[in-house]
Amino acid sequence: MPFPSLPRLSVVASLALVLAALGAEPATAASYRYDVPLSPASPWPKFRRDSRQTGQSPLVPRRTGGRPWSYHTGLGIFSSPVIGGDGTIYVGSADTYLYALRPDGTLRWRYRTGEIIDSAALLDDRGRVYVGSGDGHLYALDARSGRRIWRFDAQDPEATGAFINWFEGNVAIGPGGTLYAPNDNFRTYALDRDTRAVRWAFKTPDQTWSLPALEAASGRLAMGSNFFFAGAKNTFSLDGAAGTTRWEDHAEGAVVASPLITPDGQVVVGAFDGFVRAYDERAGRLRWRFGTRDHLYASPARQPDGTIVQASADGSLYGLDPSTGRLRWQFDTLDPIRSSPAVDGRGNVYVGSGDGRLIVLNRSGTLRWSIRLARPPRGTLNASPALGPDGIAIADSNGDVHQVPWDWCLRAAGRRDPHCARGPRNPLPPDGARLYPTSPFGLVSTRAPARIDPNQPIALQLVVRRRGRTLAAFADPSRLGVRTDPRSPVRVALSGDRRYLTLTPDPAYRPRRGMVRLRIAGTYLTGARRDGLAFRGGRPAGRFSARFRLRIRPARGGARLPLPVPRRPGDRAGVWRFERTALSLPDLLPSYNQIGFDRLTFLLGLIERSRDGRALVWMVGGRRAGRRVVADPAAKWLVPFRLRYDRGLADLTGTPGATFELNGFENKTLFWRIAARLDRRGAAVGAPRQALSINCADIGFYGVALQGLGQCTKRRPMAVFGAGLMSPEGSGVQRAPAGVGRVRFGVRGGRLEARLAGSALSPTHRNLAILAVDATSGAPLALDYSYGTERQADGAGHVTRVSVPLGGRVPRRVRAYLMVDAYPAARATLSGR
Repeated sequence: MPFPSLPRLSVVASLALVLAALGAEPATAASYRYDVPLSPASPWPKFRRDSRQTGQSPLVPRRTGGRPWSYHTGLGIFSSPVIGGDGTIYVGSADTYLYALRPDGTLRWRYRTGEIIDSAALLDDRGRVYVGSGDGHLYALDARSGRRIWRFDAQDPEATGAFINWFEGNVAIGPGGTLYAPNDNFRTYALDRDTRAVRWAFKTPDQTWSLPALEAASGRLAMGSNFFFAGAKNTFSLDGAAGTTRWEDHAEGAVVASPLITPDGQVVVGAFDGFVRAYDERAGRLRWRFGTRDHLYASPARQPDGTIVQASADGSLYGLDPSTGRLRWQFDTLDPIRSSPAVDGRGNVYVGSGDGRLIVLNRSGTLRWSIRLARPPRGTLNASPALGPDGIAIADSNGDVHQVPWDWCLRAAGRRDPHCARGPRNPLPPDGARLYPTSPFGLVSTRAPARIDPNQPIALQLVVRRRGRTLAAFADPSRLGVRTDPRSPVRVALSGDRRYLTLTPDPAYRPRRGMVRLRIAGTYLTGARRDGLAFRGGRPAGRFSARFRLRIRPARGGARLPLPVPRRPGDRAGVWRFERTALSLPDLLPSYNQIGFDRLTFLLGLIERSRDGRALVWMVGGRRAGRRVVADPAAKWLVPFRLRYDRGLADLTGTPGATFELNGFENKTLFWRIAARLDRRGAAVGAPRQALSINCADIGFYGVALQGLGQCTKRRPMAVFGAGLMSPEGSGVQRAPAGVGRVRFGVRGGRLEARLAGSALSPTHRNLAILAVDATSGAPLALDYSYGTERQADGAGHVTRVSVPLGGRVPRRVRAYLMVDAYPAARATLSGR
């Protein structure tokens, strides 16, 4: 049978492909010849492996040698590994380190940067490894020792009109050794790899995570940008020597995926509007496009016969005809796929799944084998696999790096591995419409949870399958019914895209004999009108119905909250840390900001108990200081909650209209609930669930994009579901801060203020704010704490005044608290008029 040639392969490499097809041993290091100065001995020296970014390797599976291993880093991993010629695996972690791991999984060295790393490294032909970091620096290190050779500083975002200067895009290299490094400061840099000199800087209208693909003979680049506003250009072809635009186009959603350039001159790239597009590489003419059911985060790959392999956040992998974009095969899962597929010399496809499995497909798109690698609860493989002589390297959101030997699950030892599954049968449910429970970390299950807490929110996703394939189907909001038996008050939120719903008990289910029966029924629609990723309308196509028997864990805990609630300033006050946040639904949110959510850290300080027995809680943004979490003086996460506690069950309900900052923009919530079960120390048992509702109009900057991508409408806000980790900070007890001085509260010029005399507090070291509460009901007022708080200091840098605008209707009597970090340092009751 004929074998299409790979671009710029040597005679040895071409022969290796033929031998691979005949069942010969894998290609050796001598086969790796690249058309740019990548490490010639490396089987996978960069993201997507080669300059054209085909994700294709000449290596073929073998069934000898090795066993799986894992190496744990400090935080989640969202970057993709690369592999050196000696088998060393290089991968960055959110714990700020770039790791070099030996072929046996032991640490060779690690290098610390100033921020998280979610960029893939690059290995060149001079023994260097290059990697970008969220600290705004691109590093050149010695690949053998980890010694730093140089560091490049990206321009300050204030100088470029951007918001941050993280290196979130990966690194590419050109024929002459020029490095191409996209940055979030709206610039993509072409750098001399020896001098760090900037040869050019291409300006984009937004952040760039898309790695430029290179046509080496001509030096032309293809790349995308995150810009999403209608009509703006976000897909580009550049002159690699000058950094000037050759052609450009617009996709109706951010282009964060990295393009692929085919041998016949097509640029193939997916976008957040759910379409993968193919352009003529020279002229930029659109040749074809193919629509998936959800956004595209993953980059495409190419099989030896030319088939384009595209993974989608809709949970499917698609094999597309390279000339027409028509579907050749489709493989479905139930979880989003953000991992970019890799292809071996026989055309087998390797990809990480949202359910924590490494999935391997035959070249026809049927299941070859799979292995579950990532442990729950954060069991996702969002990094992309790299193929090396010893097997497949991939990393997960728990922070584990894995290597799995070739065809491990098809070997005798692998057949005894309980984490393995073998094809060709795809273990998916039969045809029909079903609602599947989804964990707060985004893992879909075909079974209802065995037990839930009485206050626990749950999320259910609608999945409709017909003729062995998953369809684009949507719940009809006018024909959706939810019943509980025994009757319990439940808040039902259907997502803006009509694909999932969250059920939040208010405040708790009322079981009978430890059981609650839940019935959900409705009509699903197909044939919706499509505008990018926004699916509107549709026609009734069938019914769905689900019955769940939920076994409710009894409330078992002390009658008193495990952490102290102060009665007055000066008393001991309880404090939690809330960290490792996951906002998993809608699945577009992790694609935009998963690593950002994962690093969010807060303090939750107890303030005082109101007449109805509920306690006030103050959330303030924090930062890590060694093993401790301290308040960030500049944090604009200042959110009041009310805490209801009942025998171990804790419910924190945010104040409607509370504002907070995310990615530099203001956001406002309609509803926010954190539900947890606490142990005797006050630590959450498992992961507390979060349920939020937010109008897109109340989301700064990105709200327009989220609405355009169908995540919310004027009638339906965005329903958000997720989790986090919650435990006492230190001993769980905080004491009154020193140096507050004398405090006098008042209202002046429409602002509630606290004037401090003799204070030794500095606004650069402590986060000072005012919390206002209705003195009668005990409910916090929905003020603009995050953005409206002002602090004034004297010449010595000591705070003299803290204020917040009152705005709107103010109750007759207001209780005001001066918050120092998460502690109520002073209080007073005064007239709000």
